Amino acid sequence: MRFPCLLLALLLLCTACAPAAEVPDNPGTTDAVDLTATPVETPAPTATPSPTPTLIPTPTPPPGPLYKVRVSELNVRSSPSTEESTNILCQLFYEDTVYYLGKAEDASFCRVQLMDGTEAYCYAEYIVPEETVLYAYVPPETGQKIDIPTGLPVYEEDGVTPVMVKNELIDLKLYLPDAQYEQLFNTENNVAGEPLYGRSIALLQRNTAKKLVEAYNQFKADGYTLKIYDAYRPVSAQRRLYEIVQNKHWIANPDTTASNHNRGCAVDISLIDDATGEELAFPTPMHTFTDESARTCKTWSEEQTANVEYMTNVMAECGFNSITSEWWHFSDTDSKKYMTTDLDLARVTMLPLDQLPEDGR
Repeated sequence: MRFPCLLLALLLLCTACAPAAEVPDNPGTTDAVDLTATPVETPAPTATPSPTPTLIPTPTPPPGPLYKVRVSELNVRSSPSTEESTNILCQLFYEDTVYYLGKAEDASFCRVQLMDGTEAYCYAEYIVPEETVLYAYVPPETGQKIDIPTGLPVYEEDGVTPVMVKNELIDLKLYLPDAQYEQLFNTENNVAGEPLYGRSIALLQRNTAKKLVEAYNQFKADGYTLKIYDAYRPVSAQRRLYEIVQNKHWIANPDTTASNHNRGCAVDISLIDDATGEELAFPTPMHTFTDESARTCKTWSEEQTANVEYMTNVMAECGFNSITSEWWHFSDTDSKKYMTTDLDLARVTMLPLDQLPEDGR
């Protein structure tokens, strides 16, 4: 009896020492209670990533200075030689650009890099630094006057002495670099709807240009800048215009008579007010071939009439005639001295000032 009593007492002592079970908050629940303590993991701190630096590419320096073509067409070759045509890579045209890489072994050539990266060779004298101002050069000439309807040479009244005429066209920008230029017949903004000249060059006979400089100076003193819309006009362009307009009051028929534009001694002009930068009020837009353009029109405003009269008076003082049909047109009073020509303006020689011959200035 003593051993069982001792065992019972030991069992009761162990039960009293055991920890009590936790009672759930909701004693009515039937869910089992997990008495195993689960440790809560604390997340490790996340490091803020450093921003990736933006790499700015280093610009590739140009291989050389930029040059431009001063001729109508220029053969570009794979070698500095003209003995064969198989080395022609391509052609460049007026004012196309290349990088100048230096002189070639043959000094008449230079090394260039095309815009696509191709290295090549071309004639050195036909390219100039891009910033170079180019001027047109037309070699002067003298010849016997030719009657347009008949195509026969013209003689003085004695029937023996030939009537001589000359051609001394110069680039007007040499004389009037600060005038404004907008040659409408080499834009789409004209009755033909397309460029007619091949290149925008304002050519004028040398003595006519000198007279125009006098007029420019007078206008400038009065607060105006001369704007030139047309000067020399090739006969081929004259013919195209006449086919469209078909009215000799505005466009002379080149098969029967010469326009003074074809002689290079007439200009179509207006004036800009230096104070406002705006064109003065004139009766019509330039080259509007209607009755409203004629000096006999009675619908001009007082301001338009005054502006035309002012411009006409200055031009007359400087040696120019006006015509009735066009308020903008003025011709040199010495127009009969000059030769009618049909220049391809796209192929006129273009030269830097320091290479321009004296007879082209």
